[in-house]
Amino acid sequence: MMTVRKLPYLTLIWDEESRALIAQWKGGFIGRNIKEGLDVGLEEFLKYRPNAQWIGDATEIGMINQDEQDWIDNDWFPRFLKSGVRYMAVVQPWSILARMSVKEIVAKIPDSQLIVYNCLNLEEARAWMKIQAF
Repeated sequence: MMTVRKLPYLTLIWDEESRALIAQWKGGFIGRNIKEGLDVGLEEFLKYRPNAQWIGDATEIGMINQDEQDWIDNDWFPRFLKSGVRYMAVVQPWSILARMSVKEIVAKIPDSQLIVYNCLNLEEARAWMKIQAF
């Protein structure tokens, strides 16, 4: 695994073994940080396409407010899906409220556009992605 970009609240790691870009969120964040982090993540992700997939490690994030959820739904996810991504693993947040926010966002994505695997730790996400990616 190799760190490709590091922000105070997000580390982006390329995992050659699972062919996935891992977005590892650190601590709570404000709206600007989630937007900037997801945009930077997508920018890096596109460098590894067409054979890359996405793992979002959200264990440490806080609650995502409605404005941020709307932006993710209406702005970021359409651009992300346009990249051709087929598989995404999401490591669920520790916080119950944050977990509800993440599940609400992911539930809106039709399986025909993106297959999403929800799990409890990064190793489980990587193992699942290895099976999907090859």
